[in-house]
Amino acid sequence: MATRAEAFTGRLPVSTTGIKRLMAEHPVTSFFATALIGTWLFQAPMILSSDGLGLLPYQVPFPIFVVLFLLSTFAGPTLGAVVVTDALEGRAGVRRFFRRYVQWRVGILPYLIVLFGYPLLWLAAVSSQLGLAPLQAIAGQPSSFLTSYLAGVLVFPAIIQWGEEPGWRGFALTRLQERYSPLVAALVVGLVHGVWHLPNFLMVGGPNAAGPFDPVQFGLNILLIMVISIAFSWVYNRANQSILIAVLIHSSFNASQAWGGGLVPNVPRAAEYVLMGLYVLIAVILVVATKGRLGYSPEQGGNPVERTARQAESEEA
Repeated sequence: MATRAEAFTGRLPVSTTGIKRLMAEHPVTSFFATALIGTWLFQAPMILSSDGLGLLPYQVPFPIFVVLFLLSTFAGPTLGAVVVTDALEGRAGVRRFFRRYVQWRVGILPYLIVLFGYPLLWLAAVSSQLGLAPLQAIAGQPSSFLTSYLAGVLVFPAIIQWGEEPGWRGFALTRLQERYSPLVAALVVGLVHGVWHLPNFLMVGGPNAAGPFDPVQFGLNILLIMVISIAFSWVYNRANQSILIAVLIHSSFNASQAWGGGLVPNVPRAAEYVLMGLYVLIAVILVVATKGRLGYSPEQGGNPVERTARQAESEEA
């Protein structure tokens, strides 16, 4: 019979029969499949409608669209993480997983990055093309950082990211880092995360679509998410793998785009290319500076999987 520690690390399953056993034997693959299927099922009505692939002759009213979109987010990565964690560790493991939602004592650095990291990158990129115009816009609307950016970090984008990051970083990255290098783990999570966004490119007016499906745009978006995943993963690891920080840094990335777009509506395309280049530069610096470890340090107890496994072993002794 598997010990609690063995079950937690996924080396032996808690359940010995049926789907739970399959999930316990292949936890990351099971999570990825659950995340994709769960989200895509809820987004199927929009994809099939006249605002999507046009296979069915109806339009989804905007309020229903918003509800389905939010449900699809939570029904994918977060639900997948909870279901597979339950298969591996039972209810006690799920409770341990949820405790990482409120893990806030992580030092000051992650919070400084959340507050200022992506806004400063946006400011640098746009200023490279428009000079002092962005600073003048900020000076003209000094409260926008609070009312637009910080409100965005803590409210609507954060609601969406609570449906994503518990799965992407909180579950998948944490377990992949046990078996592969943190860099490989971050890239794999970014790849699947990028593919997960496919429905957005199949809906006219969706978050990332303005017309028919564009495979080039979709592919570039996947590459961007893989690059961003490196920075997200470093911040997450530096924050002792706090799901709260993973949610906030992802929300910060999204909110900075909305805040910047509100300050300077017509950002030159060249500034967008500079911003993409800065994302790549940050990723390269992190990979080189950490030698691909991206802040991951299980020897210091930074891995909650191993840490909780040791706790389980001590309780059984």
